[in-house]
Amino acid sequence: MLEKRLEKKLEKNREVFWHFLALFVVIVWGTTLASTKVLLADMSPIQILLYRSLFAYGLLFAMSPRLRTFSSVKNEVLYFLSGLCGITLYFLLENTALLYTYSSNAALLVTASPLFTVLIASFIIKTHAFSKLLLIACMMALVGVALVLANQPMSLTNGMLGNILAILSGLAWSFFGFANSAIKDELNPMVRMRKVFLYGIITASLYMLVTGEAFINLHAFTPINLANLLFLGGIASALCFVLWTNANKHLGVVKTSLYIYFIPFIAVLLGVVLLGETITISTMLGGILIALAVFLANYKKSVS
Repeated sequence: MLEKRLEKKLEKNREVFWHFLALFVVIVWGTTLASTKVLLADMSPIQILLYRSLFAYGLLFAMSPRLRTFSSVKNEVLYFLSGLCGITLYFLLENTALLYTYSSNAALLVTASPLFTVLIASFIIKTHAFSKLLLIACMMALVGVALVLANQPMSLTNGMLGNILAILSGLAWSFFGFANSAIKDELNPMVRMRKVFLYGIITASLYMLVTGEAFINLHAFTPINLANLLFLGGIASALCFVLWTNANKHLGVVKTSLYIYFIPFIAVLLGVVLLGETITISTMLGGILIALAVFLANYKKSVS
């Protein structure tokens, strides 16, 4: 009896640990839109994607230089889909969206990802039982995000293309989560993410060859741009993708996806701390709704 209680407590502590790591990841990711905006002044969206992926791959290879990684054709297909959806499509769509719309708009619209995740898991893949509580949590989170960004300029007319691209990047992220969580092999997380980035680099390079995009951009090596690329590739990509993959594995893709709702909230807080922007009542209410939505989504309740 005592052993069972200790085992349950240990399992609960492990789950809390992965929740904290998921939160750390979105805090880092909450700063990436601003970093990407800086780079877009000198580089194209696909160049930013390729360079940050190369940095990420190099770092992951240095930390875990295992060469033999093939396990099965099925897993290799899933790695390819993970790289295509989670690296190439997601970042290409998001980076391009930032050319046409406000970063606040993009942050809001990318948060449609958890809704896509719930719908795909419930009605298409059918790996997750549909829950009214989970649906309510998603809707609450969207309202919370809208309140957080209500005091910022929103242009759904002039930036319609960018807004559509941001929504599509959220959809690509949902498919990445499912493809990545379906991989069954014995590789460690760093090697797994290295393979994902490799397929992202391959598919991004093919896109550049087809479109005639230049592979070399000397502006990438100026101090400010290089620092941003190292941050995006080393911390936001290599480290955070490994942590996110593990969080998906331990918490489930639906639960971890809901943490994406924190990204725009974090962006607003950084604006207050670093840029001296004012925080409004709607922003505070939005933050409370986001936190409550994540709590509800993770509330364990039996589903008949």
